Amino acid sequence: MFMPHPTMSSEEMRGRTQRVWNNFYSVASIWKRSRCTTSIKARLTFLFVSKLYRQMYASTGIATDSARRNRATQWARWLAKPCRKLFIGKPMPELQCGNPSPADGLVAG
Repeated sequence: MFMPHPTMSSEEMRGRTQRVWNNFYSVASIWKRSRCTTSIKARLTFLFVSKLYRQMYASTGIATDSARRNRATQWARWLAKPCRKLFIGKPMPELQCGNPSPADGLVAG
């Protein structure tokens, strides 16, 4: 802690903060919040991305040890795979790909 809290120890603050993250990012809470989406695929995407976000940020604060960071990284990689599959679209062979030219206005310069 940069500044002591008048009534809580650093450990108590850390524990309470962790419980809030755990509650907010529980599967049940995420599933309830995912009702704002329109399809089951979107709800699953919302769930996986929320869990990915939780693993990437809540478990790895500035003061955490490298073992915790490594576990969070492994979980994030594991969760990223199903998330990626949810974002992949159908192939579009008619789509033209190429290098943009300055005349297209897409190249910074």
